[in-house]
Amino acid sequence: MQTKNASSTVASAIVANQSATFTVTGLECCPPSVIVDLISKVTGVSKVDIEPLGSKGKVTVSFDDQKTDVKKIQSSVTKYGFGVIGG
Repeated sequence: MQTKNASSTVASAIVANQSATFTVTGLECCPPSVIVDLISKVTGVSKVDIEPLGSKGKVTVSFDDQKTDVKKIQSSVTKYGFGVIGG
């Protein structure tokens, strides 16, 4: 009978989570929910919050750093013409 090593089972269940905060510009023509939808489609993103600030939005993203990174997350909005500040 084979036994499992409890510490390796626990270690594999731990997800490497990171968070990043940056500003998205160019929200004059769309609701902030568009930005949330675009970022949420990135593999590894677990949570997206946006605080609208006029034509900008302060975005906070939680993600698994083994599946994605800040650059990929920011690219998910810049490829549609939005700007990114910080991060």
